[in-house]
This record gives sequence, structure tokens and C-alpha cells, in this order.
Amino acid sequence: MNDDDLRRRLAGIDPTSRSDRIDPITSDRASALMEDIMDSTTQSTTRPDRHRMQWATGVAAALAVAVIGAGVLGSTGSEPTGPPLELTAQGGSTMASCIRFDVSILADMSPAFAGTVTDVTDSVATLTVDHWYAGGDADTVEISYSTGMEALIATPDFEVGQRYFVTATDGTVNGCGYSGPATPELEAAFDQAFPG
Repeated sequence: MNDDDLRRRLAGIDPTSRSDRIDPITSDRASALMEDIMDSTTQSTTRPDRHRMQWATGVAAALAVAVIGAGVLGSTGSEPTGPPLELTAQGGSTMASCIRFDVSILADMSPAFAGTVTDVTDSVATLTVDHWYAGGDADTVEISYSTGMEALIATPDFEVGQRYFVTATDGTVNGCGYSGPATPELEAAFDQAFPG
């Protein structure tokens, strides 16, 4: 049985209108529907712990000042700044839901960076960082993940050569639009959330 046969069988027992189209998850229509769901006005009552985020931002700022100072005093410009930052992207559950994307929530996330994927294995994506917005200074970031988890929690499906904007909380990559492929809209949101 192929995909078309399966779709025809499912359509035959589907209680919805026969005029409803079934699109693959990678289609433009499915992406638009997912965006509509993510933009809905229903919000979770759970927000990131603002005190913890402010503390982490303060630590990140102090670290950034220390790194810049060290770089001015002794960097040749060709040496890496240290070992890669290691993050994880964990699978969620089918009951997980996303809160509406909000730049004020994005501003509390750390680390936050933009980078291009240089290598992908079965369990790790390696990104070369081209811009740190918050909480880091490493030249590279290694993100450990489980295959297939991106459909569960809307985390990026990393591809070599593609640029991404990424945030994390407590070492875990954020999904639900707070990390994703580089788009002008996401870049504008990061620039607004992390001015300067």
C-alpha cells in the first residue's frame, strides 16, 4: 500500500467534509495551518521564571564582558574562543502545546544565537555561530537530538548549509517558533528582543 492508497482509505472513513484536502506536513498549506495554530490567542499560564531568566541574562552579560576583555588583550582573531557549547533538543509528548510567540518572552531566553549548520550526524547537529544575541561566545554549538522529535515540539530539522536562529532554556533548545530556520521575520524578532 502506498501513501495515495492510504489517503483514499482514510478519506473514506473520515467524518469530515469530503472537500477537505489532506496535505503532507511539509506543504505550504500545512505550514500556514501550523502558523495559525501557533498564533492563536490561547496562552499557557506557564511562563518562564523571569527571575531565573534575569539572573541568567546578568551572568551572560558579565561573561560577555569578560570574554570581550580577554579577546582585546590576547586574541589573534584566528583562534577559537573555546570548546563548543553543548545543547540538547528533546522530544516532547503528543500532549505538548506551544504558547503564542511573543518577543518579550524571546527576550528572556538565553542562550540565543544565529548560526549555520556545518555537520549533521544521527544524533548531533553542529552549527558555526555568526552572531550571539545572548548567553554565549563559542564559535560552534553542538545540539544533540533524537530523530523525529521535531514534529512533536516544533524544533528545527537541522540541515547542512542552512542558517538558523536558536534559543535554549536550561540547556534545552526551545521549539514553538523560538528556534527555527532563518527568515527575515525571525531575524527581526531576535533584533527586537536583543537590541544592541
